Amino acid sequence: MTEINDEIKSIIDSNKNKNYQMNKLKERIDDSKESISVLSNAIACGFLADNHSLILQKWIVEYKHNQDQMETHLTEMQDHG
Repeated sequence: MTEINDEIKSIIDSNKNKNYQMNKLKERIDDSKESISVLSNAIACGFLADNHSLILQKWIVEYKHNQDQMETHLTEMQDHG
C-alpha cells in the first residue's frame, strides 16, 4: 500500500476540515431561514399582541443580519478557500 506523504495528508486534512466547516455553516444558514419563516408566520397570524410582534420583528432583523453574514462568509470560503 502506498503511504501518503505528510504534505498531501495535511492538504487532505485541511480540505476535510474546510468541508466540515462549510457544511456546518450551511446548516446554520438553513436554521436561520427556518427561524425567520416561523417568526414571520407567527406575526402574519395576527394573534400576537403588538408589542410581541415588534419583538419578533427585531428578532427577524437579527436573524437576517446573521444569515447575510454567514452567507458572505460561506461565499468567501468557496471562492478563496
